[in-house]
Amino acid sequence: MLENVVAASSLYNELVMAGVCEVLDVASEPRTVSAGRRPVMEVAGVPHELIGWMSQRGYEIDLCRQELEHEYVTVVDEDGNLKFAPVVSEEARTKLNRIAARKTRPPKPKARSLAQLRTDWRAGAKEFLGEAAHLVDSLLERARVAAAAIRAQVAETLDVALAALGVSAMVFVMSSNGLFHRRHLLAEARRFLALVQRGRRREPGLDETIVNAAIAAHCLDITEPKTTRGLLADYRLYTARWAHPDPTRTRRRAPEAAPDVDHRPPAGLTAPGAPVLRVEPGDWGIPRVPLRYDRAVIASTALTHQLRAARGAGRAR
Repeated sequence: MLENVVAASSLYNELVMAGVCEVLDVASEPRTVSAGRRPVMEVAGVPHELIGWMSQRGYEIDLCRQELEHEYVTVVDEDGNLKFAPVVSEEARTKLNRIAARKTRPPKPKARSLAQLRTDWRAGAKEFLGEAAHLVDSLLERARVAAAAIRAQVAETLDVALAALGVSAMVFVMSSNGLFHRRHLLAEARRFLALVQRGRRREPGLDETIVNAAIAAHCLDITEPKTTRGLLADYRLYTARWAHPDPTRTRRRAPEAAPDVDHRPPAGLTAPGAPVLRVEPGDWGIPRVPLRYDRAVIASTALTHQLRAARGAGRAR
C-alpha cells in the first residue's frame, strides 16, 4: 500500500477535480506553486491572488525552508570548513521542506460547522480582495466562462502513443538513478491525464493503457529477481529503452553509475502504430538546467516533437 501511495494519490486528485468540474460545470488549469516542482491543478477562472491567500501555510513553509537553506550552505564545522554542500540539491531541499513543515505546523483550530466555515471564508476573502470584493460573488460565473474557452482547446481523443512517450521521458528523468517501476509510470500517467483533460472525465482504464504502451515501446526490463515477489509485474524494474541500447550489457547499477539524461541521447524509439523514430546524437537538445522537473518537461517535449516530426515525414513519403 505504501509503495503505491503516490499512484493512488494521483488518481484521487484526478477524480476529485473531475467530479468538482462536472458538478459545477467548470474546468481545471495548472498552476505553478514552487519553481522546479510539479504544477497543481486548480479551478480555472479563480484569481490566483485569492488562491494564494488561501495558501498561507505553504507560504510560511517556503519562508522557513529558505532560512534553513541559507543555514545549510553557510554552516561550518570546527575547522572552518563547510559542513554540508555549497549548494542545495533537490534531495536536500525536499528534506529541508519537511523540516520546515514540521517547524511551522500550527495548532489544530477548533471545529466549526460547514455553514460557519463558508461564512468566515466569504468574509475573509472580501476583506482580502478589498476593492475587488465583488469578485467573490461572481466566482462561479468567471470559472464557467474560463471553462468554455478551455474546452474549445481540449482534444476529444488522446494520442496514446505520444502520451506513452512523454510519460516515459518524465519518469526516466525524474527518477534519481534512471530506474523505475510500473507504479511510477502509472502515477505519471494519471498526472498527465489530469493535466490534459482539464477536469473532464476520461475513459476508464486509459491510464493503464498509457502505461502498457509505455512499457511495450519505451521501457527496458532489467529485473534480476531474487525472490518470488520480484517476478510479479508490479515489481519489474525498468529503465528507458533509449538509455540502454544494448540489452545484453544492461545491469542494475548504483545511482552514481546511472545514465545521465544530459549526456546519453536516445538511440531510437518505436511507438505503437507509428514510424520508427531515429534520434541521432546531439539531436535531443536538452539543456542542463538545475531543476529536475524542468529538465523532465524539456525531455518529454523534445521527444514528443521528434515523434510528431517522424510521423509527418512518414506521411509525406
